[in-house]
Amino acid sequence: MTLLINKDFVCHGIRVTIALPESYDATKTYPAVFLNDGQLDYLGKLADSVILIGLEPKNRLDDFTPWYAQALRPGSPDFGGKLASYHDHLFGYIFKSIAQEFRLDESRMAYGGYSLGGLAAISSLYSSDKMPFIFSICGSFWYPDFVDYCQSHQLLNKSCSVYLRNGLTEGANHKNRLAKAPSFAKEVHERIKKQCLSTYSAFDPYGHHDHLQERYDAFSDWLIEEWKLWNAAIGDWVGKREEK
Repeated sequence: MTLLINKDFVCHGIRVTIALPESYDATKTYPAVFLNDGQLDYLGKLADSVILIGLEPKNRLDDFTPWYAQALRPGSPDFGGKLASYHDHLFGYIFKSIAQEFRLDESRMAYGGYSLGGLAAISSLYSSDKMPFIFSICGSFWYPDFVDYCQSHQLLNKSCSVYLRNGLTEGANHKNRLAKAPSFAKEVHERIKKQCLSTYSAFDPYGHHDHLQERYDAFSDWLIEEWKLWNAAIGDWVGKREEK
């Protein structure tokens, strides 16, 4: 489906696009999904009830990578490692400007992405506790030294719910470290699960670029159920307080 973009702006080279539910009511609060690379059409399942926010940096090889690393192939650009600055802008001015204009339910916000966008989102677990839900689809956990980083650092955002999905045949036709992408992903999944109790971890039989809509739909189904459970838990808590 094609979404109606209600607002877009640029902040420090990051293009932000916002799609509101068709029945958006400015007097109500809404859950929100922040999606790296801004491919909001993949989240069509959520469009009727969720504020969708796309994030497109000028150079994803720089802004989605946690530190500098040389290119995997000769002639390709190196990875710039400017993720910390990207997250400063996202969790700072960008978030504040959106929250001032639209009513966000801050208990039901998700941040994530696909490939390097997923790597960026999982990296945020170590530096920010802003988002209560984090997701990664085919996260690029083969990134040089990322497994070692996960093994030697503690999560800052341990209380969030995390969604992890990778493919068992990712990198099958490569001869560099991408060929071991599923092994790197399994190590990262296991490390996250040990530190974050609310972690969903899945591996499908596909390659890196396969069945993306199916993968996004599976994530959307998971998120809808998580938010239902969250609402039920909040309702129980409020009920017990009123009984007192």
